[in-house]
Amino acid sequence: MSKGEEGKGYRFEIVESKDGQHFVRFVASNGEPMVRTETYKQKSSATNAIASLKKNGPGADVVDEA
Repeated sequence: MSKGEEGKGYRFEIVESKDGQHFVRFVASNGEPMVRTETYKQKSSATNAIASLKKNGPGADVVDEA
């Protein structure tokens, strides 16, 4: 299974794919996956993706293409 960063409700999980690569899954407080990243060869790259999402996500623009 995956190792997630502990927190209340929402969380990031680093998951190993079948081919040995890693991706990040953002999970809602009800346990449902909301978003996942591309796959990374190194687990450290998935960890870096979480840091970037935490830093840059709150101020990111919203683009509604609907």
